[in-house]
Amino acid sequence: MALRLKRSLPFLPSVTSPWLLHLHLLQQPVSHLLFHCKLNLLHLSLCCHDFSTKTAISEANKAELFLDEVRYSCKHVGFRNLDETLSCFEGMITIRPLPSPADFNLLFGVICRMGHHAAAIGLIKTVNVAGVNYNLHSFSIWMNCLCRLKRVDLGFAVMGSMLKLGFKPNVVTLTTLVNGLCIMGKLSRAVELVDVMEERESILDAMIRRDIEPTVVTYNSLIAGYSLQNRMDDAENALRLMVERGCSPDVVTYNTLLDGCCKGKSMDEAVIVYREMLHKGLAPDVVTYNVLIGGFCHINNFCAAEELFKEMQDTGHCPNLQTHAILLYGYCKHNHLNRAMALFRQLKEQGVSPDIVIYNILLHGMCNNGKLEDAKRFFRTLLGKGCQPNVVTFSTLINGLCKEGHVYEAHELLQEMRDSGCAPNSVSYNILIRASLKNNEELAALELIRKMPDSGFAVDSSTIELL
Repeated sequence: MALRLKRSLPFLPSVTSPWLLHLHLLQQPVSHLLFHCKLNLLHLSLCCHDFSTKTAISEANKAELFLDEVRYSCKHVGFRNLDETLSCFEGMITIRPLPSPADFNLLFGVICRMGHHAAAIGLIKTVNVAGVNYNLHSFSIWMNCLCRLKRVDLGFAVMGSMLKLGFKPNVVTLTTLVNGLCIMGKLSRAVELVDVMEERESILDAMIRRDIEPTVVTYNSLIAGYSLQNRMDDAENALRLMVERGCSPDVVTYNTLLDGCCKGKSMDEAVIVYREMLHKGLAPDVVTYNVLIGGFCHINNFCAAEELFKEMQDTGHCPNLQTHAILLYGYCKHNHLNRAMALFRQLKEQGVSPDIVIYNILLHGMCNNGKLEDAKRFFRTLLGKGCQPNVVTFSTLINGLCKEGHVYEAHELLQEMRDSGCAPNSVSYNILIRASLKNNEELAALELIRKMPDSGFAVDSSTIELL
């Protein structure tokens, strides 16, 4: 259907203009050239549905046919890239009367889910200038985009505009702001929303007072925020309040709590949470197992990690690449390279193609365990396996070479990195500069320091100490 929709817009220019790719949050709405886009709806309808030129269809019917295509693609098929969504937008904005806010919101939601939050914001502004009034869903999408861009302050500004227009916030709009604040680590704001509420009260109390019952998503956002700041007592209090209010925790709730416990190395508490989850009849998912396996690897308890890995498979949950990466990282970090390589071989025997993350973990493990020659051979096999080394791959091997005193070879690898089209980053430069200075190769170090500003990098504090 997405392809069918694309074919239905042959008269539209390719949408690759800079404003679509580099929308700034505070810019004026997008160019008014959109409003003069030369879209012939008759040709559009004929191309899309292969109607005879003699068929008489009203302009309204032609527009509705086009909108049906857009709705179907938004709900069921999706779009391959941003350009396709923008082509649809250009078609919609020329229809008279303009489509409803609900139709535009469908498209904005797709663009937001594709991760093009700035573009969505620009288009939301555009439709209002064109004469489409916002509804509550429009504001929610706008606020969500701002929160995803870590501009929660502007999200609150949109909330203020919404209130002035007479819209009452619902659980979606408030939860959007709560989630944005939690992402930013602003827990005090998340629990008080001072800019919105007249009284200083918790966000949950404020929602309840306004007959807006918090949902599981609201509670999960708060629990995630507390967990990120290692405030596990507050996270557990939010869970208790959630249950008291009659809102049932889901797997995401418990996974979030488990993640907080595991990151704080509180594995005894994590086991209690896990058992409570099972007691409530909730089935663990792949994320549950990944979190727990990572937690036990973190404290060097590989017996428990491997037991969970086996339990995971016995209960019908297929370990994914992230599961293997977690175990491999744990093995390599705690110098169990043989275990790591055995798991890697098992992964390949199962017909699973490792990604570059897996290869980088093993490469790092080899370098840190004095297996530099193995690491070099391993690195040379990547291209043959269809895996393109990235900046982490090169930097890891450069660091391994430097640690063993092979500074000249590390310089050659840096040049090979550039030649392959992989740009060095600050880590790559600083590793090699420090190694050159320790090896009394001041000129080589100074040459790298001279090149760094051109690439937008600077020496770090560890390098400065050697200068």
